[in-house]
Amino acid sequence: MAWDEWEELKAAAAERHRTGQAGPAAPPAQMRLNQLAPDGGGGGRPDIDIKTKGVHGAANDTETLSRNAMTRLDHSLDGSDDVYTYHMFNGWTSSVQLKVCALNWEEHMVSLAKQLGDLSAKLRDSANGFDGADAEAERRLNAAVRDLGKA
Repeated sequence: MAWDEWEELKAAAAERHRTGQAGPAAPPAQMRLNQLAPDGGGGGRPDIDIKTKGVHGAANDTETLSRNAMTRLDHSLDGSDDVYTYHMFNGWTSSVQLKVCALNWEEHMVSLAKQLGDLSAKLRDSANGFDGADAEAERRLNAAVRDLGKA
């Protein structure tokens, strides 16, 4: 139940009390706090279910892709040097632009491969964070069950 809805219900109850009107015979369905919500979750929203094994796998895969891309990018445009040299000494004025384009393209591809590696680390951090939160929740629930057993 949203806070605004709760405030409206309280205001309506206070108004009924002030004017002496009787309230409804039964609370509306959304106000029945002592019953299980639809789908077992609050307000009918499904629970979040993160499969960290899959996230760890995706992190490993993207890290491997990043390393492979970096290896393959090394000297991937060296053929452009041959074209540059050939055109440079045969009077073509576009050879310098070709060289600049090849260098910029290689720099861009290396940047993308590095970003892929950075994303793999972030995926791994996220999966570890979910695993840690789950472990902490389990620890607290176990402590609560132990405490209830002592009562």
